[in-house]
Amino acid sequence: MNKLPMAHTNTPRHMPESTWLAGPNWSRTRFGEIPKYQGGLHHIAPDTYAWLVPNGSWGETNLGLIDCGGASVMIDTGWDLQCTREMLDTCAELTRRSPIDTVINTHADGDHCWGNQLFKDRPIIATHACIHQMHHMQPRSLHALCQGGALLRHIPVGGIGKFGHYMREMFRPYDFRPVVITDPNQGFSVQKNLTVNGVDIVITEVGPGHTDGDAVVHVPSRRVAYAGDIMFVGVTPVMWSGPIEKLIAGLEFLLKLDVDVIVPGHGPLATHSDVQDVLDYWHFVHEAIQARFRAGLHPTEAAREVVFSPSFQQAPWAKWDSPERLVTSAHTLYRHWGEPASNLPGKLGTMNLMRQQAMLAFELPQATPLVMRGRRA
Repeated sequence: MNKLPMAHTNTPRHMPESTWLAGPNWSRTRFGEIPKYQGGLHHIAPDTYAWLVPNGSWGETNLGLIDCGGASVMIDTGWDLQCTREMLDTCAELTRRSPIDTVINTHADGDHCWGNQLFKDRPIIATHACIHQMHHMQPRSLHALCQGGALLRHIPVGGIGKFGHYMREMFRPYDFRPVVITDPNQGFSVQKNLTVNGVDIVITEVGPGHTDGDAVVHVPSRRVAYAGDIMFVGVTPVMWSGPIEKLIAGLEFLLKLDVDVIVPGHGPLATHSDVQDVLDYWHFVHEAIQARFRAGLHPTEAAREVVFSPSFQQAPWAKWDSPERLVTSAHTLYRHWGEPASNLPGKLGTMNLMRQQAMLAFELPQATPLVMRGRRA
């Protein structure tokens, strides 16, 4: 069977050995940053691939492709159709030989499943909890936030201007207008074993954690795992759903897998040591936020105090992308501790949370991506 032509092998920091095959000429990331690692299609194990998008910020989502000899399985789809097609165009030679037969969504965040409509005639697999959460955010709402952010950023009261800028820059690289949310059509709970042309793929439910329906995709014979967004590398993870104990258990499950390469939802290729780094972050966050919860601080103030604390600033995660995401995780922790931090319902509560997160972002002028806090790289 013919293979795609091999190019140079790269082993930058944090990445296990892989072979870069092809990809766009990204001299800058979608947010104008200098790429910290090479994006595009990487050969990570026999007939097994990762599509990496540097530097792993908002919507800079990693995808996967498993060639099963005449049929392929795709792991996740992009935040808009163009993001998904960019990967498909690069993989065209491979998918001509082994057409995409099945898609797996690791969770319901749009940047991992809003390209599903390009595969609506094929099996799309996800946890039942993921399917239930698929419509928690609408493409038209994000488009409206992007457009409205251009106006809101001129309102200098109550953090509204900062919120408008933050939302505008977060969504500016994407076009949500053509997106039609396409639900997975095959659901499961706990675990699903899939065999495609003799290749075993094990999909394990590890949520709720990052979202309600997180799953890890393991290919035992290739010694590869696709972790979805329970795993970020060089990028601050976020916990939308929780509880934190479940998220930590998911990472510990990942740590025990007998694999050589882990494809995180965002950031460069990972190994077990990177999983431990994320575990260390969550253990630190749990203890630090809980101490402030007991002291009676509001969750946003707790997150702010932790981010500016010497123990945080001296830790490796102080240099991770988007440290202000701790605001969201702090609110999730408080909710599980029985203290909802907002009386605003549904999406209004989410927008108010993002306003508070944006306000902290602007207090961190050196944090990347710089454009999110009113600066340019």
